[in-house]
Amino acid sequence: MQLDAMLPADRALFDAAVAAVAERQALGWRFRLVMIESVMMAGLVLIAGLLVDQPTSLFTQASVTVGIACFASGLLLIWLSSVTSGLMLRWRGHRRTR
Repeated sequence: MQLDAMLPADRALFDAAVAAVAERQALGWRFRLVMIESVMMAGLVLIAGLLVDQPTSLFTQASVTVGIACFASGLLLIWLSSVTSGLMLRWRGHRRTR
């Protein structure tokens, strides 16, 4: 696709459409990364418990706890980044109207 040959109005519409799709996909990718991180951390705790020969119930419970804590903190970070982004956009928009 030759973007240089596009009219400026068409280029702006194209850029806006691409940005909207990228924004929707970004949330999905963030969620996937949080899931992967949570599973990896829980797995590491599980393997560490096996290697140091701890009681099964102890390291299984610790593994589940770590996985849930990582998932919750990841979702909290996603939410906080979304709120911060919205506040920054609102502040920039408010500042431009003055």
